[in-house]
Amino acid sequence: MRILTLVGAAALALGVSPAQAASTTSAAALNCAITITNPTQLYTTSVYAYVEVSCNQKVSFIGGYLSLYRDGTFLNYAEIYQYNLAYVYKLNMVSCVPGNYHVMGYGFANLDGGAPDFSQRVATTPIAITCT
Repeated sequence: MRILTLVGAAALALGVSPAQAASTTSAAALNCAITITNPTQLYTTSVYAYVEVSCNQKVSFIGGYLSLYRDGTFLNYAEIYQYNLAYVYKLNMVSCVPGNYHVMGYGFANLDGGAPDFSQRVATTPIAITCT
């Protein structure tokens, strides 16, 4: 309690209200990295891609989604939505069939339950996978 009183007194001496001083020191700016990988062959049996969202602090709502396509045909999707975390990850894997694969997806993070504070959409270019 003594520390809060000292912070409040120092803030008033500098011409800042104690509430403003507390909110500026406690809230860091939100910074997130969203990764959606290119389709990748795993041995001769599978093709996978993943979405990863990582933030510098816990957020109210965080998530990601990705769809995997082969030669323009939708194959499968993966999605993850979580509350009160700073990190989520979701893998999307399908059986390997030779062709040109690409991924479309997004990731987002939200601090207060409203519109996303951070979001990003990704579409990869087609990648030839041979399954050999």
